[in-house]
Amino acid sequence: MNEPIAQRLANRWDWLARELTPFPGRGQFTLRVTLACAIAIVISETFQVPQTAMSLVAVLFTAQANITMTRVIFVALVVANLIAIALYVTVLQFTFDYPLLRIVCSSIIFFACMFCVRISKAFYVLLGPALVLLYAQSFVDMTGQADYLVRQLLWAALAITYGSVIMLLVNSLFSSTHPERQLRAEVHRQLERAADRLCRLVANEPAPPALSPQALQQQVASLQSLLDFADMARPKDRASNVYRQACVAAVSRAQHICNTLPGELAAASPALRRALGRLQAQLPALEAAVAGEAAFRLAWEPDTDERAALTALRPANDLYCTLEAIDHFDAAAMPDQAAAKPPLLPPDTFANPAYVRFALKVLISGLLGYFVYNSLQWAGIHTILITSALVAMPGLGTSVRQMTLRLYGALFGSLAALLVFLIVMPRIDTIVGLLLATMPIMALGAWVAAGSERMAYMGIQGAATAALALFEHFGPSTDLTEIRDRMVGILLGVCLCWVVYAFIWPDSEHDATRSKLAALLRSLAQLVRAPLRQDEPAQQIAYAQRQMQCWSSLNECDMDLERVRFEPQFKHGAMAQLATQADALLAVVREMLVEQDRIHGQASGTPIAAPGADAALASAGTLRDETAALIEHYAARVARGGEPPSAGQAELRAHARRITPADAPPVVAHVQRLACLAADLPGWTRPAAETDSVTAAPTSPRKAP
Repeated sequence: MNEPIAQRLANRWDWLARELTPFPGRGQFTLRVTLACAIAIVISETFQVPQTAMSLVAVLFTAQANITMTRVIFVALVVANLIAIALYVTVLQFTFDYPLLRIVCSSIIFFACMFCVRISKAFYVLLGPALVLLYAQSFVDMTGQADYLVRQLLWAALAITYGSVIMLLVNSLFSSTHPERQLRAEVHRQLERAADRLCRLVANEPAPPALSPQALQQQVASLQSLLDFADMARPKDRASNVYRQACVAAVSRAQHICNTLPGELAAASPALRRALGRLQAQLPALEAAVAGEAAFRLAWEPDTDERAALTALRPANDLYCTLEAIDHFDAAAMPDQAAAKPPLLPPDTFANPAYVRFALKVLISGLLGYFVYNSLQWAGIHTILITSALVAMPGLGTSVRQMTLRLYGALFGSLAALLVFLIVMPRIDTIVGLLLATMPIMALGAWVAAGSERMAYMGIQGAATAALALFEHFGPSTDLTEIRDRMVGILLGVCLCWVVYAFIWPDSEHDATRSKLAALLRSLAQLVRAPLRQDEPAQQIAYAQRQMQCWSSLNECDMDLERVRFEPQFKHGAMAQLATQADALLAVVREMLVEQDRIHGQASGTPIAAPGADAALASAGTLRDETAALIEHYAARVARGGEPPSAGQAELRAHARRITPADAPPVVAHVQRLACLAADLPGWTRPAAETDSVTAAPTSPRKAP
C-alpha cells in the first residue's frame, strides 16, 4: 500500500515485460494478422473500396488464436451485419424526418440489444447492431440525404465482411491454427520437458530447475483451454473424448510428477537409472494417444530390481502408476459426466434486476455521449458515441479495465499515426511505402493482442485507432485534427462511462469471486481427502483430472481477482487490504497444490516398513483428514464472508508439529508441511461485525472478494 514510487514502477515494468514475452504461437499469430492487414490494404487501395479502416478493424476482431473461434467470430460478424442493415434501414424509413422519434426508437432497440447481450453470450452478436444504431445518429444529424447514409452503411458492411473473409482465409491456410494441432504441440512441449528431466537424471546430469507454482498454473490452464477448443472441433464421440481427456490429465500429471523429481541422483543404482530411461521411453506413446494415433500401451514391465528401485524413488513410481492406469483405462466403463448445456435464456431472465440495470447504464452513457456530442457541435469526436457499448461489461472491474485498455490503446494508436504523418507520409508515394509504414504498427498491435486478456484489447484498440487515422481517405492525409478529435472523443467517452458505471448501480464482481474462491477451496479439500493408495486405474485418472481441475479453478480465481482490483473501492483502504489477503490466499493454495503433488508421489507404491512407520503414517492420515476438514470450514467462512477459523488453524499447526518421529517415511513430512500451509491461510483484518454488516447488503459493492 505504501510502496515507494520507484518500486511500483519497477513492478509495472516487470509486469509489462512478462506480458510481452514471446511464447509458442505468438509470432505466428502476429504474422497471420499482419499478412491479412496487408492483403486488405492492397485490395482496398487498388480497387478504391471505401472504408478501408473498417476492413482492418474487421481483420483485428476476427483474428483468433485458432480456426474454430475464427469461424465463430466470422459468422457472428456476418449475422451482425445483416441485422444492423435491417434495423438501420427500418428505423430511417419511418423516423428520418422525426429526430425525436428516431432517437426514441433507436434507444429502445439499443436497450433491448444490450439487455440480450447481458443475459447470454449467445446474444453477443447484437452488440454490432447496437453500435451501428448509436454511432449512426451522428451521421443522420449531419446530412439530410437518407440514400447517402444507406450507401455508407452498405459500403461499411461490405468492408467489414471482406475483411473478416480475408482473416478467415489466412487462418485457414495456416495448419498451426487448428486446435487439434495446438493441443498436440502443447502436449509435446510439456512431455518433452518431462522427458528432458528424466534423461538428465539417467545421464547423471543436473536437471533443470523445477517450475514455479505460477508456471505450473499457466501450463495447466493452457492445456485445459486447448483441450476445450479441440473437443469443440472434433466429432462428438463420447468414448474417444473421455479417453483423450484422461490422456491429457495423465500428461499434466506426468509434468507435475517430473517437476517433483530431485535435481540430481548421484548415488542412484543402475536399476533406477534403467527404470527412469524406460519411463522416458513411454512418453512418446502417451503423446501419440493424445493425438488419436493409437491407444496408449505400456511397453514395459519392471523386473524385480527395477520395481524395488521405483519404490525407493516414490515420484518415479507414481509416474509408472499413472502410465499403467492409462494403459488399463476403460473409457466405456466411465459414467457419463458431461455437463448439461446452459439454457439459452437463464431462469432469472425477467426476474433479475441486474440485467435491466446493465442495459439502462449502457443506454444512459450512450445518450449522455450523444448529448455532449451535439452540445459541443464537434463532429470529430464521434468516437464518444461507441465507447459506451465497447466498454460495456457485466462487472464493474471488467468495465473499468476495458476503459483503461481502450484509453491506452487509443493513445498508442494515435501517437503511432502521428509519427507516421509527420515523418513517413511526406516521403512515400507508392503503396509499398504505405505498407512499410503501417505494417509495423499492425504487427505490434497484433503482438499485444495475442497475449493474455490483461492487455489483448489494448493491442486491438491501438491498431484500430491507427488504421482509422491512416486510412480515412485514399492516399496520404495531412489532417492531424482527425487524430486529436478521435482521441478526445474516446477520452470523453471513457470519463462518462466511468462516472455512470461507478455511481449508478455499480455491478461489483466480488460476490462471484468470493464464491469461486470458496469452490476452489472445497475442490482442494476433496483432493487432500483422496486416498493415498489408488490402485484402480479409474481412481488414478480421476485424481489426475481432479488435480487438473483445481489448477484450472485457481487460474480462473486469479483472473477474477485481477478484474476485481480494478473496481474503485478496491484501490485503497480496507478493501484493498482484503484484495491483498485474497492474493495471499491464492499463493498459499498454489503451494498446497504443489505439496499435495509430493504427498501423492511419496505415498505411491508399497509403504516403507520401518519401526514406528505405521504409527507415523496413521498420525499423518489423521492430520491429513483434519487439514481437509479445516479447508472445508475455511471455504464455508469465505463463502459467507465471515472470519476464517483462526483457532482451528492454530490447533492444526500445533498438531502438525507434534508428529516428528525421526524414522517416519518422507510422506509424513510433506503432510506436516501441507497442514502448516493450511494453518497459514490468511485471515481478514476487517472486524467480523463490519464484515457481516457488509455481507447483509447483496447490492453493496463493498464486500470482500
